[in-house]
Order: sequence, then structure tokens, then C-alpha cells
Amino acid sequence: MGLKIIACEVMKEELLASVVGDGPDFEFVPQGLHSHPEKLNIELQNMLDKTRGYSRVVLAFGLCGGGAKNLKAGDFTLTVPRVHDCITILLGSRERFDEVRREEPGTLYLSAGWVRGEAPVISEFPRTAAKYGEKRAASLLRRIYNAYRRVLFISTGSPQEEEHLGRSRDAAAVLGLDHQQTAGDARFIRRIVNGPWDDENFINIPPHGVIDELSFLDGGNEGAPIPISQVGTE
Repeated sequence: MGLKIIACEVMKEELLASVVGDGPDFEFVPQGLHSHPEKLNIELQNMLDKTRGYSRVVLAFGLCGGGAKNLKAGDFTLTVPRVHDCITILLGSRERFDEVRREEPGTLYLSAGWVRGEAPVISEFPRTAAKYGEKRAASLLRRIYNAYRRVLFISTGSPQEEEHLGRSRDAAAVLGLDHQQTAGDARFIRRIVNGPWDDENFINIPPHGVIDELSFLDGGNEGAPIPISQVGTE
């Protein structure tokens, strides 16, 4: 019996690039569900319920705002990275994330996958500008993101990275934030795809077991781009 990985499209390029040999089977979830954790949770459980014929399923998600809480395994071991979201995964380790976070707690993280998937910070400006005009749209978004001090783009070697980097810079300019760039690290992603799935970095749920939200408390972060629930009027 083989291995299946269920993952967000945000990390699709990085995960596929880490495959060795024939590799596992993949199934991807649209990035937009991150803005709706309850819907993400339902979709993930539906995917798990339909999964048959594997000895292990790796869920390439963190807790993701509650999107992974209380998920139940089928006839397989369910493995989940012990992180709160994909930022730690893209940076390679919890230690690396902690280092980056200490540099600037008010950091809004982006990557090629987040930009390609139209993260809210990327998609909301043109939509809001079409309704209110560019000046007012920028003012609204700056208020929504006023807890942030910089946008940090995590480079992962995407073939179209320069294009995505440019859009990341544009988003920072709209928000009036400093823009910086840092190198990602594929170590965590390679372990998701190829193992080992050790208990320090992964939560391993036995067949028919349920993910305990408290299991994520030993690591992770709150770093992914936040959803914009609704842009109101002044």
C-alpha cells in the first residue's frame, strides 16, 4: 500500500519538485479555502473519507486557522506537519521561522504560491480600487493591515518567481510596507514527500484516530497572509 499527499495548491510546485522516483499520489486543494477554515475542514474530511488503498496519507497543511482540527483518519495512518501553517514549511523548520519572526513580528509572508493563488493581499486591491478608486482602496487596505511592518517574500525557486516577486513588491507599496526577500528551505517539504515522519515534526494519527488541536501547540506559527473578511466603506 502506498502514500498519498493531500496539499494546498500554495505549495504544489515545491512538493512536486521534491519527488524522488515514482513518488506518492497527490491531491490538491484550492488556496482560496484558507480564507474559510470551516469550509476547508469539511473539504479535507470529505477527501479523507474518499481515500482508499493507502497505508499513509500526509496532509501537507498545518492547523491553518482550525482547518485541520478534529479530522479523522480512515484505514491509514494520517500524518500532519506539527506547524500552524505553511510558512514554517516553506522556511524549512520551526527554528528558522522563530528566527525570522524575531527579526520583525509584524511580518506579512508571501511566496510564489501565495501570489499565484491570489492571496487576499494580492487580489483585494484591484477589486476594491474598481469600486472605490485607487486612493481610497489603498487607505482602506492600509487600515486593515496596519499591524504589519513589512512584506517578506519567501523565495523557493519557482520558474516564474520574478513575476511573483514583482507583484509582492506592488502589494507592499500599496500597503505602505517595507518589502524584503528571504531564501526558503526545501528540507521540510522533502520530508513531507519522502519521510521520515518523526514525531517531533509531525503528528502521526493511527487509523481511525482523530487529530487533536492541542497537538499543534508544540510548534508552528501564525504567519500566513490573513484573509480580508470584508472591505467596508468609510
